[in-house]
Amino acid sequence: MSGRVAILTSNHLEPSGMRQVYGGAERYGVELTHLLLDLGHEVEWWQIGNHWKKEIIPGVPLRGVPESDFPYQTMPHLNQVFFEQAVDADFAIYFVTFLAYPTALPRSISVSHGIYWDHPGTDKFHATEPEREEWMRRLQLAIGAVRRVVSVDTATINWVRATWPTLAQKFSYVPNFVDLDAFHPADRPDRAGRRLRVAFPRRATTVRGVNEAGKAALWLTEADPDIEVHFVGRAHDDGMERTMMAWASSHDRLFYYWLPPHLMPDLYRHADVAWIPSKSSEGTSLACLEAMASGCAVITTPVGGLPDLVQDNYSGLLIEPTARGLYEATVRLQRDPKLRERLGRHAREVAETFGLDRWRAGWTAAIEDAFGTAPQATPTG
Repeated sequence: MSGRVAILTSNHLEPSGMRQVYGGAERYGVELTHLLLDLGHEVEWWQIGNHWKKEIIPGVPLRGVPESDFPYQTMPHLNQVFFEQAVDADFAIYFVTFLAYPTALPRSISVSHGIYWDHPGTDKFHATEPEREEWMRRLQLAIGAVRRVVSVDTATINWVRATWPTLAQKFSYVPNFVDLDAFHPADRPDRAGRRLRVAFPRRATTVRGVNEAGKAALWLTEADPDIEVHFVGRAHDDGMERTMMAWASSHDRLFYYWLPPHLMPDLYRHADVAWIPSKSSEGTSLACLEAMASGCAVITTPVGGLPDLVQDNYSGLLIEPTARGLYEATVRLQRDPKLRERLGRHAREVAETFGLDRWRAGWTAAIEDAFGTAPQATPTG
C-alpha cells in the first residue's frame, strides 16, 4: 500500500527560499525523497519559510512556514502548523528528531542525524538545571511520539539506551550512504613533482572545524611549498563566503570555493588527503564516506558517528579536533606516502560496506515497520 508522506524539516533551503544549501542533510533529504517515490508514495515537504512554495526535486513541493522561536532547542509552533496542514497525510517523517515535539502524526518516523547537544554552546541554551530538565523532557517526548527513529550512528542509540532504556527499542541503525559508482579512487601516479593536495570538503562552519582547519592550513603552506589546501563548501551566508574567498586569495596555495554535489567526485579524485575535523553535531558524515570511497587518506575526529566509519591507523587517522592535530597528522602523511596509500586503500574497502543499496534497504525496512506497508520498490532510473 502506498500513500501520501508529509515530511517536516527545519531548513532544506535557507528560510528566504532563495539560497540552496549543499550540505549532507540536504542531499540525504533528496535521496530519501527518491526512495519514497520509488516505493510508490506521494511526497510533500515543509520547512521554515515565509509562506513560499518551492520544489525539493521536480514535482515534489516544499512549503515554507513562518517560524522564529526555538525554545529548549525545539520548534513547537512549527510542529503544530505542520500537524494541522499535513493532517490528511497517510504517513509522516520528522527529518530532525526534535521536530516531533510535542505532537507526531500517528504513523510516523523521525531521523536522528547524530548527537547535536555536544555543541559547546549547548550549556548556554540550558543555563540552569530546570532548563536542562525541560530540554530533556522535550527530547524524550519527541522520541516517544513516533513509531520509529532512524539513527545514522550508534553513538545516539547508545546514549538513548543508557539514558532511557525503554526508548532504545524504537531505534533502527541506518548509517549514511555513499554512491560507490560516482565516488571511486582515481589513478594516483607517482607524486614526484607535484604538491600534496588537501581538501576540506565541508560547510565552512565552526562545528565542522573550519577555524582549526584554517590555522592548520596556514601553518602547513607556510612551512612546506609542496602542500596546497582547498576549502570546498558553502558558509552560513554570502558575506561569510566572500570573507573566506578573500582570506584564501591573500595566501599562497590556499583556495576557497564550493561545488554542486555532482561535481564533488572530481574534487576527491584529485585530492590526496581529506580533512573531516568535526568538533560536534556529527553523524556518519557523507563527506567522510565520499572521501573514503574515493581512496583519500582521511584525517578526522572521534566525534559522534565518525568512529563508526574510521578505525585509527587502518582506514584513516583519528585526532583531537585541534589545529595542531590536523597539522601534525598532515605532516605525517606528507612524509609517509606508503601510509597514505595504505589508509586510502583500506578507506575504500570500508566505504564499500556503506553503499546506497544498503541504505535504501535499511530505510525500506523502517518504512514498512512504521507505516505498516510493504510496497515494492520500482527504480526510477
